[in-house]
Amino acid sequence: MTPEELFEEGAFLLLKKQFTEAIEWLTRAIEADPGMAKAYQARAAAYLQLERLDEAEADLNKALDLDPENPRLYFRMGQIFYRRSQLAQQEEDKRGLLERALEFFNRAIDLEPMYAAAFMARSQVYRDLGEEELADFDLDKAAAVQRELAKARKIVDF
Repeated sequence: MTPEELFEEGAFLLLKKQFTEAIEWLTRAIEADPGMAKAYQARAAAYLQLERLDEAEADLNKALDLDPENPRLYFRMGQIFYRRSQLAQQEEDKRGLLERALEFFNRAIDLEPMYAAAFMARSQVYRDLGEEELADFDLDKAAAVQRELAKARKIVDF
């Protein structure tokens, strides 16, 4: 099988929520083509679902080396740091992890200003940091982005 076919099988298994199997196929795709950023990204998503945060971070770092302008990679990295913040025992550690998540969500939004999911995630980080006004603003922004995207789809699909 080609690296692309291996990737497609892994992506299909990921969509079916068969995360362990997806990781196996995506690993094969990466072994066949170590420059396939999307395979690292997909495998990171599977690792994230399994709460294997260190492995997800390693894959995202590799993907970022290959594709540094991809907003989804920064979004996923933000998710990792947000999840770590939820596991942190010390308030100081939690705050540092939330601030790191915020950096990644900010970068995702900088690269893709219409990234509704990133606005929603950033809103939750702001809320956890006690910044209610910023959290509400981002929630409103996410809704506005969704409305604009829906309008654009109507124009395209008429």
